[in-house]
Amino acid sequence: MLPKRLHISQSASDKLRILKGRTGLTPNIVCRIAFVLSLNEGPKGGRRKVDQSGSEFNSATLFGEHTTMFESLFKQVHGVIDSKLVAQMIASHIDDGLARLTKAKSLSELVIYASPVL
Repeated sequence: MLPKRLHISQSASDKLRILKGRTGLTPNIVCRIAFVLSLNEGPKGGRRKVDQSGSEFNSATLFGEHTTMFESLFKQVHGVIDSKLVAQMIASHIDDGLARLTKAKSLSELVIYASPVL
């Protein structure tokens, strides 16, 4: 169900470059965190149309050995979605999650911003 390749927005690509410099984490790891943060918000996330003119990832790089888990989380939140929309929704989730993480100035701050609000 997850696309083999997907593009994120240029804005997300820029934020990932900044966060890599601040935290040392690779973009795929930060994308995973951002994706899960946004999924945690429920089905309202991932519905915003974002440009997909930024970095390209293949699924194996973006989700790693946990592809099945990320796919299951996506299905749990959104149900079965038309395969044409999945890449757009994932890009939107990454964009939404990065909006919260961009405030981090260090790895320890990223952990704080990535923590669920109780």
